[in-house]
Amino acid sequence: MPAQSDSSASRTAREGSYLLDSRHGLTQILDGQPVAVRLRKGRSADGIPEKHARIIQRLIPIRDAVREVLKCQELDRPWKDAQVRLRIAWSKFVRAFGPINTTVVSTAEDDETGEVRETHRRPNLQPFLDDPDCWLVASIEDNDLESDTAKPGPIFTERVIAPPAPPVITSAADALAVVLNERGHVDPDHIAELVHRDADHVIAELGSAIFRDLSGGSWQTADAYLSGAVRSKLAAAEAAAALDPAYGRNVRALQEVQPADLQPSDITARLGAPWSPAADIVAFVKETMGAEIRIHHMPELASWTVEARQLGWMAAGTSEWGTERRHAGQLLSDALNSSVPQIFDTIKDGDSERRVLNVVDTEAAKEKLSKIKTAFQNWIWSDPDRTDRLARVYNDRFNNIVPRAFDGSHLKLPGTSGAFVLYEHQKRGIWRIIASGATYLAHAVGAGKDDDDGSRDHGTTASRAGR
Repeated sequence: MPAQSDSSASRTAREGSYLLDSRHGLTQILDGQPVAVRLRKGRSADGIPEKHARIIQRLIPIRDAVREVLKCQELDRPWKDAQVRLRIAWSKFVRAFGPINTTVVSTAEDDETGEVRETHRRPNLQPFLDDPDCWLVASIEDNDLESDTAKPGPIFTERVIAPPAPPVITSAADALAVVLNERGHVDPDHIAELVHRDADHVIAELGSAIFRDLSGGSWQTADAYLSGAVRSKLAAAEAAAALDPAYGRNVRALQEVQPADLQPSDITARLGAPWSPAADIVAFVKETMGAEIRIHHMPELASWTVEARQLGWMAAGTSEWGTERRHAGQLLSDALNSSVPQIFDTIKDGDSERRVLNVVDTEAAKEKLSKIKTAFQNWIWSDPDRTDRLARVYNDRFNNIVPRAFDGSHLKLPGTSGAFVLYEHQKRGIWRIIASGATYLAHAVGAGKDDDDGSRDHGTTASRAGR
């Protein structure tokens, strides 16, 4: 394989990779750009030791040769010459520094407990840890920790990646799996090419396996389309079906996955909830306190403004539902804006003044605030018509999401090692990364998160090629 130019190598290298530049010497990709690696001089703490630089320079051709062997085997190209280059690069490194996985074992005994702790240090790998392929390079040796010796692993002489198996396509469903594996999204035209039929025929054959998304016009798998904000999707599908009966199947499928409505007993209606209409809060104050007030709500800022001065001179506002120092209108504003009332006394101290919290009046205001909140929660569901209306509002806005059930069974993951077989949950995780772009793998320890991430690297290149 011809050597890449310095510029092309830096464009294709991953973040953190070390490179050898003909003009700048040893460089590292940082923020997407090659940056010269500084060498430590004298007693300065800046840069890396010269020996570390020499180790990195000898590991770079090993890394590149390993990548070349794997790439050739993945694409089913001749790989023997690449294995020869790998053996030469590895032999040069071993003669200069010893095995890549040379391990220095040290022990220390705790003076108090007598516990002996063993520490392993790998001086030949330590300088290369920032390179994303560090552990790929480390994996090529069969290392014997007892004798601190190593011998070439299978990649030096054998095929470690199975040749890509030709897909078996006997139906549109088979072709869909192949297209998802190669491109990561539904492409009816490509599916039609694979089965030698027209696109309309394969769309009809796939049936409920794919749906046209009304927002962008693209085709999606059923698990993608029938998830997310399904109530909003249903409303859009019903509007589209009124104009084009072909979207009737979208409507029927979405109706089947609608989440069950939450009952009023399952919904907490608190003052300040963004779905609570201001008009209902005004009605609550009128019925319970006998006052006409005005409320303005700014959802963008989650801010409520209450105009209720009359409650400041009404008995209901200063006695029953509030206090003389914090009337019901002010407490209502506290409730809507999730504020805690605090009442301060101003004390003159010579020429200065200071504010001191009045604990008694503050606690009295808090009690009235709690009374208002409780009364509202009891009042809001007391009217059947209002109950039905608000429950509908809440369900449409917040009980709207159906989680997507990712299925990665179609993934072939060319380039992964044949030494192990991925579990189904690992394939689901890989497909979620490919389909969503950002995924947190919250698997338990030992469940194979590293395999998910590593296999994802092999699978995303092919799956994104058609995007």
